[in-house]
Amino acid sequence: MPYLFKISKGFISPQSWIEFINYARTTDIVILNIPNFEALPLAIIAKISQKPIISIFHCRVDLGESFSNRVIAAILNFSVYLQLWLSNTIVIYTRDYFKHLNLEKRFTQKTKIILPVVTRPRVNQQKLDGFLSQKQDYIWIGFSGRVSKEKGIHHLINAIDKLAGKNKAKLIIAGPYGPDVVGESQYYAYIKSLLEKKKINYQFLGKLSGGNLGAFYQAIDLLVLPSDNQTEAFGMVQVEAMLSGKPVIASNLPGVRIPVKLTGMGLIVEPGDQNGLSQAITKIITQPEKYSNSQLKNKASKIFSDQITYDSYDQLLADIAEESQKK
Repeated sequence: MPYLFKISKGFISPQSWIEFINYARTTDIVILNIPNFEALPLAIIAKISQKPIISIFHCRVDLGESFSNRVIAAILNFSVYLQLWLSNTIVIYTRDYFKHLNLEKRFTQKTKIILPVVTRPRVNQQKLDGFLSQKQDYIWIGFSGRVSKEKGIHHLINAIDKLAGKNKAKLIIAGPYGPDVVGESQYYAYIKSLLEKKKINYQFLGKLSGGNLGAFYQAIDLLVLPSDNQTEAFGMVQVEAMLSGKPVIASNLPGVRIPVKLTGMGLIVEPGDQNGLSQAITKIITQPEKYSNSQLKNKASKIFSDQITYDSYDQLLADIAEESQKK
């Protein structure tokens, strides 16, 4: 869709009103993916057109501490609040995260918990063989995601530095980095310098998908999600790791801690607690069977079943259709 100008990571498109009016005329239900700023006009048009609105709430945005970022975030989150207020149904991943944002009391009557679709990554055997050949007898500590400040990778680096067997550990980062992540080039440079300063073994794999991502999960010994702010609301990468049979260490953040609590496949550490993170890594490395065994793997597969999520959305749409017919 064409836009007039861009602010931070958001696109401002007055001409979108025309597009939204045309779409609202032909659809029975409007679905909003939140957070966003741009969809507020669509929500208003849908309400005027008496079309049911489903908002899928992924997370709240935290852009940083600078004055300009705070202003942008305040405007964005106000738009999000209005979209939630206009919605008939709000789909959330966990009540834990939604409650933390003080939104539950205002919208509790129209919220529905549906876990996200997370598919077990298929494995490219050739890529896995290559990873295992590189791995040798190192312990591979995995991170999957954008290399950005809120992901807390610097905490993980400092935690690895505290390991007794530091020289046998290697940090493997799967995900876009540097110029491939808007606004995070400075943080990437900091991460690189910290890795060199601490003399940590590491490897950046870049963005992986499909069988290559599955090979990454199969090759690592554990996955760490050391995020330290509320932009991280669930951490689907940890579920991908669990479905691949790998234990996880996650930050004790609302929403983020839920997959480990549901499955028992890992440990939870306070955000930014580098000593606690180092101790958790040691526990999982020395007791892998405690955090990843056939019973726990089966439990994770049942909890994060794609079919359950699809059925939940089917039922939601059916309920809305039935309600519309009554009106």
